[in-house]
Amino acid sequence: MAARLAADAVVIGTGAGGAPVAATLAEAGMDTLVLEAGPRIGTDDFTGEEGEMMARLYRLDVAPGSGMALYAGECVGGSTVINDALCFRPPPEILDEWVDAYGLGALAPSALAPFVEQAWHDVHAEPTDRAHTSRNAARLAAGAERLGWSGNATPRNVIGCANLGLCNLGCPTGAKQSTLLTYVPRAERAGARVLAGTRAERILIEGGRVRAVEVVIVDPTTRAVRERARVETPLVCVAAGVLGTPALLQQSGLRAGDGVQFHSSLHVTARFAEPIHGYYGPTMAYAVDELSDVNGHAGPGVMIESVSAHPVATAGALPGFGAAHEALMRRLAHYARALVVIRDRTRGRIGSDGAVDHTLEASDLERLRAGMAAAARAYLAAGAIEVHVPVSGSVPLRTDADCARFAADPLAASALTSLYAVHLFGGARMAARPDAGVCDERGACFGVRGLYVADAAGLPSSTGVNPQITIMANALRIGAAVVHEARTA
Repeated sequence: MAARLAADAVVIGTGAGGAPVAATLAEAGMDTLVLEAGPRIGTDDFTGEEGEMMARLYRLDVAPGSGMALYAGECVGGSTVINDALCFRPPPEILDEWVDAYGLGALAPSALAPFVEQAWHDVHAEPTDRAHTSRNAARLAAGAERLGWSGNATPRNVIGCANLGLCNLGCPTGAKQSTLLTYVPRAERAGARVLAGTRAERILIEGGRVRAVEVVIVDPTTRAVRERARVETPLVCVAAGVLGTPALLQQSGLRAGDGVQFHSSLHVTARFAEPIHGYYGPTMAYAVDELSDVNGHAGPGVMIESVSAHPVATAGALPGFGAAHEALMRRLAHYARALVVIRDRTRGRIGSDGAVDHTLEASDLERLRAGMAAAARAYLAAGAIEVHVPVSGSVPLRTDADCARFAADPLAASALTSLYAVHLFGGARMAARPDAGVCDERGACFGVRGLYVADAAGLPSSTGVNPQITIMANALRIGAAVVHEARTA
């Protein structure tokens, strides 16, 4: 090893799971070392250029079985730097399910509530007011209202939003209160050391307890390995994300990787006669929850959320090639776009090498199709001329009859041209017994002292809503438990 370090505790990851834990441990007086595989990129370095920012801030994987692209943040702040700032409290139905099906009493709504409110306050979540509702969001809201569907402006974690529409490319004004600006600085003020460009390769376990973490230090541009190091520690909190945590645990000799679940997502694009300028305003500001199956709704499990019409993302969701595609893109100012998000039933697996085994079940494809048809109906009700769906060979939907025919046609995953997921869950889930999961309700891994899972990999299932508040609240809960156990050991 080129270097040896030591700490009371090591936290792996700086996103919605790792950063709250790091702040909690450091503020309790523990010498805390925080490892982040990606680079540290500050607010002043967020340029808003799609290609550049995605290359610098994102991690991309693919599930070959479904062709689904899987995105996560790989930078200090993790996916909170690239998400759309949406904040939902965890639905009570989901928490009740986690209690009943997995025996996780510590996640009951009443037990988790104080941590939810703490996270809500820490990241300054607040309702989106009229001044921060984009014209894109207004069209989706108008369509929902005319159809009599339930929908609301979405709470967001922002202070002084400038309506630039760059939430998922790194907020260049510092308005979005990602962990880069909240929990990470808090941890550092309390004495935590944050090592960016430092990837955990293996957790060393001896005699049933954590002894150290083997890491590699990578080049911030090429991600090539520069050197290796070892961190001596009796305590590790893993929050490397669903694409990282299960693989790291397996590389460390633990059983993990099963039960991975996503919110499968895709975009529909509506053209209006008048300019919408859908690239301005919050990337997401309104959600239709009429078809949701949480928060008191009994739908099929679909959310429809307004989303920005960035040039590259819009181009990828529109059909055609060459001159025909160019003609569509020349109308960019007239497009409004919505994200169709489903609460998947499909379960997959992540291997020790990080490979994703996931093939969408037929019921999930049916709900994606229903969601696209519903989003198209909402935009047509709001006055759209036509709506494009990301399905090979499809034609624009211009009437309710078109939407009904589309909803009735079979849909294959291979026909979807922009299927992806950014809300990832499981692979190291909490459970009451070792035969049902990787860790207990404290996040403590079965059979290993000093090892905890503190991110979405530990959640037993998908949440049905954007999950950052749920992840943060659970991380704060786990951090408090770790501090209590360290003090009473």
